[in-house]
Formats: sequence, C-alpha cells, structure tokens
Amino acid sequence: MSRPRQTSVVVTLRVSSGLSRRIEREARRRRHTKSEVVRKILEAALATSEAADPGDEARRQSRLVSGRRSEKAALRFVEQAGDQRGWR
Repeated sequence: MSRPRQTSVVVTLRVSSGLSRRIEREARRRRHTKSEVVRKILEAALATSEAADPGDEARRQSRLVSGRRSEKAALRFVEQAGDQRGWR
C-alpha cells in the first residue's frame, strides 16, 4: 500500500520575542492558531511578489527617474553618446 502524498511541510522559523507576542495577539484576535496566522500572512506577502514582473518593475523605476530634473543631463548624454547607426 502506497503512502498518500503529503501536501504540506513543516518550516521552523525563529522570530524575536516581540514578534512572537504580536503573532500570539493576532492569533487570539482572529481565533486561529499561530500557524494559521503566519501562513496567511506569508501567503498574502508572497502572492504579490510572485505576480511582479521584473520588466514591469524596471519600467516603473525608469519612469520614476526619467521625470527628475537631475536625470535630464544624464539622459541627454546617453542619447548623444550612444551609437545609433543600424538601429531602427
């Protein structure tokens, strides 16, 4: 008889005593176990980071910087110094 496939693993996490107290308070407030609270928080935090595309983040940062007055001189230099022969 084969064993059923395990769908979860145990992860040990060391936290400060202050964070431990905050987790305990949140678990009491939600009326859940500490494991359930930490699992939900980790799932929520990682769900947003998995969806982030590195290209999207690079474009976002580029748009932020390109609007700055301090970057205009650098952008002009790059445009003038770059060899654009053969580029379409």
